[in-house]
Amino acid sequence: MMIALHGGFSEEMLYGLGGAFIVAVLFLIIIHFRIYQSAYYNEEYVYFSSFKKIALYLGFITINLIVAYFLFFVFMLLIGGISSYFIRKF
Repeated sequence: MMIALHGGFSEEMLYGLGGAFIVAVLFLIIIHFRIYQSAYYNEEYVYFSSFKKIALYLGFITINLIVAYFLFFVFMLLIGGISSYFIRKF
């Protein structure tokens, strides 16, 4: 990865950050959609009390944000490395 001497982000960093952000957002959208379509959500979750629903959702979103954070950094390095290769090659 190249160091930008002008004080801004290098191209590799921008590609890595953008790609990783897209992957993390897609992960969160897909997980929320899969949970929303599940039988558990449609049959049992609707009968829980409001406090239990909030507690379950906060736990769910906390775990998903931790996983999305991990995915963000993994894909940032991966996409940054790939883009660095292609920027030097072409």
